[in-house]
Amino acid sequence: MVAAYPVTAVSVGSAATTGKSLTDHAASESTGHDCSVMRVFDGQPACEKRLKPSDVPVQDYSRKQKLVPAN
Repeated sequence: MVAAYPVTAVSVGSAATTGKSLTDHAASESTGHDCSVMRVFDGQPACEKRLKPSDVPVQDYSRKQKLVPAN
């Protein structure tokens, strides 16, 4: 049955492993944002700004500072 519907099988596998459908991934790549249609059902926008790794704060326990920019 899976061989008869390869796109559906891949779509289900993608949703199971990443939480996003193939359409969500395509929208994310084409817009440069993080897109997920399921957010609409939670009252949120479908696409959000994708953060660069350097924009995500990290905890630095070695220096006992609260937040430092990632390198």
